[in-house]
Amino acid sequence: MDKGIIVHAVLFNGNREVLLIRRSLSEDTLPGLWDIPGGTLDDGEDPEEGAIRETKEETGIDIQNLSLFHYTSNIDRKKNKQFIRLIFIGVCNETNILLNKEDHDQHQWVSIDKIPINIKTVEYLPSLFAILKKNSHHLVGYSQK
Repeated sequence: MDKGIIVHAVLFNGNREVLLIRRSLSEDTLPGLWDIPGGTLDDGEDPEEGAIRETKEETGIDIQNLSLFHYTSNIDRKKNKQFIRLIFIGVCNETNILLNKEDHDQHQWVSIDKIPINIKTVEYLPSLFAILKKNSHHLVGYSQK
């Protein structure tokens, strides 16, 4: 069975909100669903550096000092592939989000207390928010000074 590693970044702003980006409606995979920045790790790439790279490619923002927060693993039987998702967490001080419009067409900052009910998300996001709500990371209580 093949393996694939996907890296993501949960980014908090000073209001304890998380950055969500919506996959473009023209995307082949999961069009129109809301997600956090991330993508496939390049061969030989450090996972944290991959999350930083993917965030820059998708949002135009530079981030640093991520820490590994959570992981998920699932098997796609149709593709005969196991996907491992590494989710990093960090702070975003930039307010100017420049989406790569081919990949993502909207962004919003949302409270970890609840995902807005009017949006459709990727399958792992609600459970990730539940973990964040348990205050299992110091950034959940982050406040910008």
